[in-house]
Amino acid sequence: MSKEAAATGTVLKYFENQNRPYSAQDVFMNLHKEHGKPVIQRVIDQLVAENKLSEKVNGKQKCYVFNQNDMPSASEDELVLLDKECATLAETLTSKQDELKQLDSKVKKLNSALTSQEAEEKLAVLEEEIIEMEERLDKLKNETVLITPEEKAKINKGLESAVATWRKRKRMCMNALDSILESWPKKKKDLLDDIGIETDESVGAVFPS
Repeated sequence: MSKEAAATGTVLKYFENQNRPYSAQDVFMNLHKEHGKPVIQRVIDQLVAENKLSEKVNGKQKCYVFNQNDMPSASEDELVLLDKECATLAETLTSKQDELKQLDSKVKKLNSALTSQEAEEKLAVLEEEIIEMEERLDKLKNETVLITPEEKAKINKGLESAVATWRKRKRMCMNALDSILESWPKKKKDLLDDIGIETDESVGAVFPS
């Protein structure tokens, strides 16, 4: 069988199975470029000439569709049976879709739930935390010293150093602002707003006593 004959069979079967209009470019792409575009166009033109395909022209665009003139038409009784079958299938589809939604909901709930192993591991972590909290609570009730005097002294020293640095930097900043205000035509608040400075007072910060 020649390549063109093989292409003819493939293209005709494609149009028959899809039963909808396509351009030659559509067929070329949808067949995954199995046959060259010129071959596809020649095959389609030949099938049109043989009245196996119908050609539809829309402006410069040409579309082709499987010619159903030779297909046997259904009788009235067959059409009634087909309608009933379609209705039955539609009901079945709706039922299956509802069933699928219910199953999907169950799957999501199961996926979000902990496994037995995960639950046991989480329980063990929580039990450890409870033991630690109970021990700390007992120490607080018994007024047990939680930090040594050395640690307390170190913390106080660090606080004093931080407060001293805070005071020093605030003083330097305010001195610089006072120098600027000597030649500033507006109020101090306007200057602070313009340069984006928040004072301790504006944010409610006070030095530790």
